Amino acid sequence: MKVLLVHPRLGVKGGGERVAIHSILAATKAGHEVSLVSERFDEAGFEDFYGCPGLFDKVNRCYYPLFKPLLGPRFLLYQRLAYHWVRIRSVVSRSSFDIVLSTQDIGYLPSTRTPVVQYCYFPEYFSHLQSSMSPVWRLYYGPASAYYRNRASRVRTLLSVSNFTRGIVERKWGRDSTTVYPPCPVDAYSDLSRVQPRENLVVTVGRFVPEKRFHTFVDLARMVPGTRFVAIGSLADGTSAYYELLRRSAPENVSFVLSPLRKAKELLGRAMAYVHCAENEHFGITIVEAMAAGCVPIVHDSGGPREIVSSDVGFRWRDLAVAARQITTLTENDQLRGELSAASSSRAWEFRPEVFESEIARVLRVS
Repeated sequence: MKVLLVHPRLGVKGGGERVAIHSILAATKAGHEVSLVSERFDEAGFEDFYGCPGLFDKVNRCYYPLFKPLLGPRFLLYQRLAYHWVRIRSVVSRSSFDIVLSTQDIGYLPSTRTPVVQYCYFPEYFSHLQSSMSPVWRLYYGPASAYYRNRASRVRTLLSVSNFTRGIVERKWGRDSTTVYPPCPVDAYSDLSRVQPRENLVVTVGRFVPEKRFHTFVDLARMVPGTRFVAIGSLADGTSAYYELLRRSAPENVSFVLSPLRKAKELLGRAMAYVHCAENEHFGITIVEAMAAGCVPIVHDSGGPREIVSSDVGFRWRDLAVAARQITTLTENDQLRGELSAASSSRAWEFRPEVFESEIARVLRVS
């Protein structure tokens, strides 16, 4: 079977790119011929970052130039959608495929009679509407929302990253979907789960952006002054007013690390707990990575993390005072910490890449 994998922005290097990687592996292992359509990116750097040497030797590459806005920042969303739609459509019109597998935004899907499988993270994530109810922004995003619903109506099979996202897909688009949890690189952290004893250390990992709520992590650290807190993250453009504000406002027991993954792994191997502050996260791969490393997860009681963290592997919270007590409990009860650590590392293995690949192979087979 000839599979076209649509993932226009592979240079983003996030969890969605892991979905693309293991979708390629699932399809090629099943004997399918895979073509990849994307804007140009650094193949060697990508393979090095994700530890997947030779991945792109397995596929037919259909690359096109990077998107550059013609109108500056005005109507950026619409410029981006139109650009990628035209480029991807040209690939679809030149060749025939048996199935299209889209692992990025549904807005990039071209019109095609070929059966489409779409992997969904968070339907219609329009950033301004997450923080504003302004009628101006609603008017601005109105055509995009209608376009997304049109794309969704053309998809044969919808997959959702979590049951939380599945519910939103049903409310937004009136379509049912199948939950397929994303592939998490748990094997890269499993050796750390046996590291004992653990330090009185709490970590969090993510991009330094307001929606990840690092400011809440700083507030939590202020409530537990006897514990060391480390925020590990990355900056999109090398600078960030939000990041500088965090650094200035943080108490003495908080430190910041700008990213390398090996540094994150080292700290996860020493920490007793991992705190996740984002609300309504669609899944949370970093939570699973920390659990695989033996950290006890302490997550906000919302979104996809509720499906990852049950009471037998960690804690959930909605009030910071509750989270502070949960951290204190771990510092005072090492036996409980050890039991939860072992249970969380076992739970993490349920999200290993092989499980995801098996499900994608099945979906391709029946779609």
